[in-house]
Amino acid sequence: MFKSNHHAIRMLLQQYHDGLTVSEIVERTEKDRRSIDRALPQMVDAYIDRWTSRRKQWAAVWCVVVTPENCPKPTQKPK
Repeated sequence: MFKSNHHAIRMLLQQYHDGLTVSEIVERTEKDRRSIDRALPQMVDAYIDRWTSRRKQWAAVWCVVVTPENCPKPTQKPK
């Protein structure tokens, strides 16, 4: 059975508004790097914000979109 890491990644990235690299996500979640690499592109709310240089290689910095709450329904009757 496949267990998704989307929720754990999403909750983590929501705490780091400046984003995290895959290595940082792996370190903080203690999940397998391959599963993080597979999960991020599948998450509709995750995106690469920028690239940073790590150990002479480019590393993507991932962020998630914070979804706003739904607009409340008006209490007045339409005119």
